[in-house]
Amino acid sequence: MTDQSSGWQAPDPEPGPAPGMEFAGPGARLVGYIVDTFIVGAVVVVLFIIAGLFVVTLPILSIVPFLAIPVITLAYFPYFWSHSGQTPGQKMMGIKVVRDLDGGPVTVGSAILRLIGYWVSGFVFYLGYIWIFIDKRKRGWFDLIAGTVVVKAK
Repeated sequence: MTDQSSGWQAPDPEPGPAPGMEFAGPGARLVGYIVDTFIVGAVVVVLFIIAGLFVVTLPILSIVPFLAIPVITLAYFPYFWSHSGQTPGQKMMGIKVVRDLDGGPVTVGSAILRLIGYWVSGFVFYLGYIWIFIDKRKRGWFDLIAGTVVVKAK
């Protein structure tokens, strides 16, 4: 018998955050983000309407909805990422944010870093978002900053 070990070998599989996890595609990520943006926008519009009603009836209470607007817009993404790994838009698309290292849940600190990474990614001609198409693990700059990756939810 002859040794045939010098033939073709399959390439090593792309390392994922954990066994059985598959990286989410950019289309699902984009649609999920758009859905989340509409949700946050709708909440902001409702809060502006409530604030307008309060200005007419109880002016002192109008400060409450005006204070709630920045809190909600800043807390929406980090809250969902750190509690369930999915915003409502991501849940609808069947994707989830996890730690890149081991596929575990995202911490509050990482979720806040990821949100800051969203802003950084957009500052340089949206190159941080386009990076998803370049990176083998489909990570944007915000994922690299926070040590996260987006995977298909089971």
